[in-house]
Amino acid sequence: MIKSILSAAAILLLLVSSGVRASDLKLAIYPSNNPKKLIIPMQVMARYLTEQSGEKFTAIVTRDYVELSERLKNETVDIAWINPVNYIKIKAEHPALKYIATYRERNEETGEVTPYYQSFVITLKSSGISSLEDARGGNFAFTDIGSTSGYAYPNMILKRKGIDASRYFAKVFFLKRHDRVIEALVNKSIEAGAVSDGTYYTAVRKYGDIFSIIERSAPIPLDAIVAPARMPDEKILLYRKILTSMPLDHEFNRAMQDSLGWSAAGFEVRDDRFYDSMREALE
Repeated sequence: MIKSILSAAAILLLLVSSGVRASDLKLAIYPSNNPKKLIIPMQVMARYLTEQSGEKFTAIVTRDYVELSERLKNETVDIAWINPVNYIKIKAEHPALKYIATYRERNEETGEVTPYYQSFVITLKSSGISSLEDARGGNFAFTDIGSTSGYAYPNMILKRKGIDASRYFAKVFFLKRHDRVIEALVNKSIEAGAVSDGTYYTAVRKYGDIFSIIERSAPIPLDAIVAPARMPDEKILLYRKILTSMPLDHEFNRAMQDSLGWSAAGFEVRDDRFYDSMREALE
């Protein structure tokens, strides 16, 4: 009996020391969209990781960008899907954060699969607005201050044009999610707003060709898949191989398209330097 207890304790110690926990491993993502829609492809991704690794993964959607950042810092998640702005911030604060892979999409204009996307500032065609100058004095919406395409890049566009959003527009809203910016536009609660290109194309499919793009950002590196510092390097290599081996016709990519309207195309490996353009843009 004592020998059995000691053996069990030794196994538990081995699991802990290797960074593997007896409980489910957590795959976390921030709520860039409706969490009920977002969790669907994330559950598919968690199942894929479970099937390929032999470990049990569970998908979770955090309350916001802040919670995901904190959970990475506190190491209470095992793999995280994080946007470039927060990746850069957390990496600066915690250099030991480990990069796994970069998400990629099929560009809906060119058909090319790339690890880039864009931010659009859009309005309704019926508004008669064709430029930021025309939108002056109206209501404007960002998504979240921690969002790349919903705040960082469009705000940079405004600043380069000498525009202080808080003074230029009548009211500035932070609606938390990209789809809420679309809803606000359709309901004519705002005159213009910032969204990702994927959100724009999804909205066109849903509402028709009623929107007008008045500003486009430079290419933006897509989201990073990362792990906290405690994750062993051999696990990083395993998860990297699993994600980059995902077929283009995998259920995950279809679920992203069906649930969110995102033209997902799996993952590829870059490295931390891939996000240097984002660092330069934010500076």
